[in-house]
Amino acid sequence: MKKAMYKLLKCKRAMMGLEAAIILIAFVIIAGAFSFMVINQGLFATERGKTVVQDSLRQASTPLAVDGTVFVNASSATSIDAIVIPLRAYGVRYVAMGKNQTSVTLKVGEDAWPNIYDGVSNNFTSTSDFSGLVGDVDDGKAVLFIQNTNGDDALDSAEKGYLVIKLSSAAPARTHIIVEIRPEKSAPLTVEFFVPESLPRGWVTVAG
Repeated sequence: MKKAMYKLLKCKRAMMGLEAAIILIAFVIIAGAFSFMVINQGLFATERGKTVVQDSLRQASTPLAVDGTVFVNASSATSIDAIVIPLRAYGVRYVAMGKNQTSVTLKVGEDAWPNIYDGVSNNFTSTSDFSGLVGDVDDGKAVLFIQNTNGDDALDSAEKGYLVIKLSSAAPARTHIIVEIRPEKSAPLTVEFFVPESLPRGWVTVAG
């Protein structure tokens, strides 16, 4: 009887089985924590990748579109002194068009100006004509007039904008004109045309 009890006390199989179970549980817990970390990092990387792709697409595309025809004012039979470009927000709810959020580059023949944009004007009414709008723009500057405006400096999808450019000097016939409108963090919208050789006095269309 004593020998049997002594052998039983010296048996370590139960202790080894318990230790193995503890080690196994520890491995399972560590593996679970590691798996959670890997999955969490994967989800984070996926979300960041989605954000990067969206930002890249936004920067590679322009949210502005020419909505109609481009008008020029013929100050004589062979020269123009003002340009009107109709704009609309495309594929977005709005486009920020504040003076510090948008730039307008103008190239007239061999001369170019890096930024002539003077911001948004709310002085547009249903009776406004282009000549009246040009009168509110300084020489060599561009101003955006918004139809149905809600009073802010953004062009909403339900609004229509008219970018009015008053040239500092008349552009003669055959002059190549390039207007580049660049909203913040977006690709620019470029409008270019040649001044026709002969023009009727007043407002005429050149592109659209």
